Amino acid sequence: MGNSTMRGAMVRGILAAALTAGLVAGCSGSDGGTSGGSGSDGAKSEGSASGSGKSDGAQSAPTAKASGSVGAPGSACELPVTYKTATKWEPESVDVSPDDEFAEMARQGPVLMRCEISSKAIGKTGFLRTYVEEPKTGADPRKVLELFVAEADGHADEKYTPFKAGSAEAVEVVYTELDPLFEEKRTARAFAVATPQGTVVVALGGSDQGDTKDVQAGYRLAKSTLRVNG
Repeated sequence: MGNSTMRGAMVRGILAAALTAGLVAGCSGSDGGTSGGSGSDGAKSEGSASGSGKSDGAQSAPTAKASGSVGAPGSACELPVTYKTATKWEPESVDVSPDDEFAEMARQGPVLMRCEISSKAIGKTGFLRTYVEEPKTGADPRKVLELFVAEADGHADEKYTPFKAGSAEAVEVVYTELDPLFEEKRTARAFAVATPQGTVVVALGGSDQGDTKDVQAGYRLAKSTLRVNG
């Protein structure tokens, strides 16, 4: 692994501290999934949600209970896509330009972070991070996702699975990476879809991402409700 890849992984590992220094522009609200019952008892059957895929487990794996959404104009994060957010998960927009001095902290491969949704309020360390291709290249979503994974420290065992996000073709990857803080292997998940503004990648991060059902349920909710705007 090159020094730049390892440095990028370590920088992203301390991204939360940098965000509190001024990159976070948005705040959670009634549309952001910050009200309602506890995350631990908010799971429900995924049922007929069109975004489900086999790479994340059985079709009947539970999603979290939704209490808001991001992506639409006026939401906590205005994005090229929309998806529902789990109860008490708190979204914040990330306002950073590609030439900003902090851009490296928000970039992974060809995509730049535009939204971070935290599960801290349910007592779990999990994050849904939404990235948008910057600049737009027109590359296939899987190719963008492969470049995204290539920047992960110690990435291995990648498994890509296509799925439908409404009428759009999307792809999910499940892989292992090295946690830059604890130097332990963990399972990571992300999915991507093409939009008129460029490919969007939504990734699950945080120390509880691999083994905590509540965190994974929040990820599955986002995946199963993903839609391209406009």
